[in-house]
Amino acid sequence: MNYFYDKRVLHVDDVNTAVKTRSHAFIEEEERRYRENVERVAEHLNATMPGRCLVMLAGPSSAGKTTTANNLSRALEAKGRQASIVSLDDFYRGHGLAPRLPDGSYDYESIEALDLPLLKQCMAELLRDGVTMLPRFDFQTRAPLEERFELRIEEHSVVIFEGIHALNPVLEEHLPLDNVYKIFINVMSRIYDDDDAKLLARRDLRLCRRMLRDYQFRNSSILNTLDMWRQVVRGEELYMFPYVDTANATFDTMHAYEPAMIGPRLLPLLRAIPTDNPYADTIAHLIDALSRFEPLAVADLPAQSLLREFVGS
Repeated sequence: MNYFYDKRVLHVDDVNTAVKTRSHAFIEEEERRYRENVERVAEHLNATMPGRCLVMLAGPSSAGKTTTANNLSRALEAKGRQASIVSLDDFYRGHGLAPRLPDGSYDYESIEALDLPLLKQCMAELLRDGVTMLPRFDFQTRAPLEERFELRIEEHSVVIFEGIHALNPVLEEHLPLDNVYKIFINVMSRIYDDDDAKLLARRDLRLCRRMLRDYQFRNSSILNTLDMWRQVVRGEELYMFPYVDTANATFDTMHAYEPAMIGPRLLPLLRAIPTDNPYADTIAHLIDALSRFEPLAVADLPAQSLLREFVGS
């Protein structure tokens, strides 16, 4: 049975009114909504998966997988379940070890870019033996580290595997399905203008998150993120979205106030880009949309907010 939680249709005027008249309460309401979704999933998982359990947590780029995995881990531990997190990114095979695209470039979004035999082995060992040796991937050298790291779990532990490919059925072919629980998260709410025309699509919001995160934490320019975005979206459409309906739980990570928080930080970066670039239309659209929102100060953002993953401190 699938559990789906509260995706919404929002309007820019309502967001602006809330920002201007009750910003702190508005922020807390949105934060509580997200926390309650995580708690509902943790409660259901804890009640229905009593033994060792592998949680497969998937979501597209900038959906908030890292923060959600950490929050779910804390919620489970508060219920007495040991919880660990494993990133599927650590199973990348390395530079030049991925299927080729028609233009000759490597398709690092493909599940075949992962060391699938090793990943399946680690998952099976965790359920069967409670211990495995995990790889670590060094993104600076673009290769796995030589050293492996032991993960040992208890009889009723949960291991959260997070990544774009977490819902792919190839990962569970040789696993007891009673010990696998699948979660899909995404930015699911849309924002409309006062004429009921779409102002910010779900993918627009994720792109805004991704551009700001890459610029602040990954030393990547806005144009570099836009260069990669088409390939990222292509990978999601091919390798993740076909399996969304197999999830046991799905919920929205969009915070209604986030354009008001992201806009003041992203708009100066977008406006500084010369207009003679191949993404001028996309940039102009985002500038126009984000400019419609009343600004919020980053000081108002709670320390544990999912948006810290993108906005920072």
